[in-house]
Amino acid sequence: MKRWSVMTIKAWIMARLDANPKGSFGGEVRSPSWFGFRRWNILSAAIGAFVCGCNAFNPAFVDLISPSEGSSLVTLTNPPGHVVITVINRTIVDEQLLNYLQPQLVGLTDDELRQLHPRIRMRIRVTFVDGTFQVIEFVTGSSALVDPDFDTESVPDLNQNDRDNAVVLCDVARVELEPGTNVEVFVPVEIQQWELVETNNPQGGVDQEFQLRGQIPPQFRILQVDDVDEDGNVILRRNMGVRDVPSPIPNLICGSVVAILVDGVLSVPFLEEANTSDPSFDTNDEQTTAGIGGRYEFGVSVQ
Repeated sequence: MKRWSVMTIKAWIMARLDANPKGSFGGEVRSPSWFGFRRWNILSAAIGAFVCGCNAFNPAFVDLISPSEGSSLVTLTNPPGHVVITVINRTIVDEQLLNYLQPQLVGLTDDELRQLHPRIRMRIRVTFVDGTFQVIEFVTGSSALVDPDFDTESVPDLNQNDRDNAVVLCDVARVELEPGTNVEVFVPVEIQQWELVETNNPQGGVDQEFQLRGQIPPQFRILQVDDVDEDGNVILRRNMGVRDVPSPIPNLICGSVVAILVDGVLSVPFLEEANTSDPSFDTNDEQTTAGIGGRYEFGVSVQ
């Protein structure tokens, strides 16, 4: 049987998703919010056909993570039982941020710029039936999406990992976001921090003006969940709705395919009143500060 690389599989899946973004997918994504419901038959069938039906695993597609060997990573053919975990990053970059970066990302065409995906990082815990567990770090998205004025030495963890899929040995009891950790997005530009202050003018009056207080360098930024009241009403909109976070998945069986779909828009504020064209915000503007990094939704499905 012909072997398939991860790029071939992802291209096939994304083509189907783009052609039918709300079409028939088996195993419903439980994220009833602004991106809507999606179903996952095509994704699961695709991975099942390309992976489970083959006589050997293509090392370009999967890394086998053995719970009996701690954090060691090995690549094998024909593992006796497995669960596939894959992350599909469908996020985009806000148009204003993309226009700001375009003059600096030389060598990229307009089409290539619009195909850039924000860098998303998460750590997933796989708990096995015997109580042992394995933590896997996934980092998806475009490593080129960073202001070239900041080299890799200033953000050493940006490109240390490009894992967007993994295969673990059975038996798996639960897959979930690693407790105590957060999903993060890489903000690829420096953001200026401004404060509105009162100053005395020569006429003896008082003026208000924005003064620069600092800069936030390019960095991974934690995606935070909206603040809600006791009735579930949003009182401060942040990066994710309370129902849009990755959901734990219990009671997995051998051969299961766990798909984590990430939708959203990477964005940063631009404070026009500060008379600057660079990314910037008013430190006293709680709503703008809470939304830095953009808005996201996570869907989790099992087939």
